[in-house]
Amino acid sequence: MNVEGMLPYENMVASYIKGSGNHVMYRVTPVFNDSNLLCNGVIIEALSVEDKGKGISFNVFCFNVQPGVIIDYKDGSNQADPNYLADTSEKDNEFNEQTPEQPLDSNVITGSYVANKNTKKFHYSWCSSVEAMKEKNKLYHNGPRDELINNGYVPCKNCNP
Repeated sequence: MNVEGMLPYENMVASYIKGSGNHVMYRVTPVFNDSNLLCNGVIIEALSVEDKGKGISFNVFCFNVQPGVIIDYKDGSNQADPNYLADTSEKDNEFNEQTPEQPLDSNVITGSYVANKNTKKFHYSWCSSVEAMKEKNKLYHNGPRDELINNGYVPCKNCNP
């Protein structure tokens, strides 16, 4: 659950704190079905404090799953999935390149970014590159980073959004 579900969000928050020095309210709530011993997933909520959520603001559900593992949520046991064929590209992915889970609903902000209309690069709102950017070149985006990428924008090499 951590590597593919939670880790991208943890990395986003850690990067924001390291780059800005600001605080983030962060909460993880496990979600259990019936009387299961293992949670089916977690709700992760985060909001940057000093900038009132402009840097970090999300509310997502991450499923408690692991590729190649069969999990019995009722008794907490697990076993290797004999039908699982490992995708070798999984081993090559770096943690910060993992795709986050989907938001709980489409109105939830999955990221606050500032894109440069000229350079076609996008940044976290706290990135020093944003300060140097002319206001007329700024495009504010509150939503999935994939939308920016699909529109031809590339992530900044400094803040790695």
